[in-house]
Amino acid sequence: MPNTYNIYKIKHHKVKELKDKLKSVGLVEQKTLPTLNYSKTFYFSENIKGNDVWWWKTYREFFNDDVKEPKNTFNFGVLLCQNLENEEQIYAVSLGKSHFYLSKFIHLDFGIDLAIRVADENSILLKKSRYFTGTKRQDVSSYQRFQIDSYEAGESVDHLKLKAANKQIWGERNIIFADSIQMDMDKQPLELSAIFQQIDESFRGEKIIHLPKLESVGTEAASELDKLLLEHLKNADGQILIEEFQVHGIAICFSFHDYDYEIKAKVDKGNHRKSLGNIIDIQSISDFLGDHPDITDINNITVQFKSEDTGRFTRTLKEILDCPIEYEEQQYFLKNGEWFVFNQTFMNYLKRSLGSIEIILEEPLVESAFIAWQTEKRENAKPDDDKIDYREAYFNQKICNERGFQLLDRVLTDIKSLEQKRRSYQVEVADIYNDGEIISVKISKKKPELIYNIEQSRDAITLIKNKTIKFDGELHSAALWFVFEDDVEKITDVNSIQFLLAVESWHKLIRNHGLTPRIYISKHERDVKNNERKKRKAQQKL
Repeated sequence: MPNTYNIYKIKHHKVKELKDKLKSVGLVEQKTLPTLNYSKTFYFSENIKGNDVWWWKTYREFFNDDVKEPKNTFNFGVLLCQNLENEEQIYAVSLGKSHFYLSKFIHLDFGIDLAIRVADENSILLKKSRYFTGTKRQDVSSYQRFQIDSYEAGESVDHLKLKAANKQIWGERNIIFADSIQMDMDKQPLELSAIFQQIDESFRGEKIIHLPKLESVGTEAASELDKLLLEHLKNADGQILIEEFQVHGIAICFSFHDYDYEIKAKVDKGNHRKSLGNIIDIQSISDFLGDHPDITDINNITVQFKSEDTGRFTRTLKEILDCPIEYEEQQYFLKNGEWFVFNQTFMNYLKRSLGSIEIILEEPLVESAFIAWQTEKRENAKPDDDKIDYREAYFNQKICNERGFQLLDRVLTDIKSLEQKRRSYQVEVADIYNDGEIISVKISKKKPELIYNIEQSRDAITLIKNKTIKFDGELHSAALWFVFEDDVEKITDVNSIQFLLAVESWHKLIRNHGLTPRIYISKHERDVKNNERKKRKAQQKL
């Protein structure tokens, strides 16, 4: 009968902290057995008090009088294995709930990094991913037959169930790759040294599948991101969420239900704590921080979980948050309390998907022509004419007048209010319409304004396709028309991952509604005369 092993790789500089943690949660060191270059020490929950059965008091009157109050006991253990020749090679085998206590001390990308070197991509049965475009944040998918290289742009894989490519080494059984790896093997624990050696050799080998995933970041960037995260939490803003489910080793845990929570923070003068009851959300965390302005380090905040089944355990606040943050033109993400950034494979999928959108390079917006239009408008301005300083009004009118397009700019459509006797909402469907295509135009050098325009287009298309708002024209295409300050010939020339992810989210939605996506790009020419002089000088040099 095979044995199941859930194997983690431990950060060698945290092994002392790990041993202290194991002791603090009731794991008692047992025997140490050296075999084949590895020292294997077993830790076991020797003295368990047991957890209260929450329904005992509720149903006490139904029990016989001689029945003593029951306790739920759950034993757990850890086999800690350290290489005798290379102290940095440390593995741990988790038993029972001990995976809850290992997460702070492990290489979080260990399992997925091994998968890209040993896995057979054809054999994927289960895949869990994070998504950074669209409305979907996480997803678990099962497959009867997986199509190779079919990952989505904006997807990062962090959990796989599949077979290994080399069956002679790894066997025919399925393996789960995530923070850890789980394998069923016809081996005893003393024989695990050979498996650890094979893992080490695999990491020295070539990558055999290309997986979009996250890569861990350095200490300096992580410190700055921690400060930004704390500010977002204090203000209850940004895109911070409590994760609905997480990967603990190979276990996908749907968090957090059937728990009571207590939030704690260490400060110079002691500790702050607050009971949150059975609900934890960003607003309650923000309120706690607002009550205690002396909390200045996100890493000093923890949350204690209380449950009948698992007893009590504590996680750092960062470990339960799902949060993307943009910092220095990069997009970073929290995963189990550590900061990660996209790997190149992720970027390649995103680039390939964005490259499939039709791009049309259009006429420029000439600043001197806008100023001349503006001057003429001022001479004949009406008191309620607020479009004089609005470059998009000039540009949209120019395109429509010269090409016979229909102007929709600032034509608002009513949507009935959710509340009775309240005014209807007003939505701007788009800026321009022509021959079955609606176009949203944005002139700005500010990325948030460009992203807001993308989101407006997404919302308008969704409302039209859901028949929430009436749109009488034929519709087979949706477009974004950007006027950039810089020289941009393809959308990936824009150096902002947040902007590109927003475009990809729009792209997916347009395709899902059966429409053709299209992007128009124009240049904002600030000084025409100066540009002409530059051209003449360049020609003279030739």
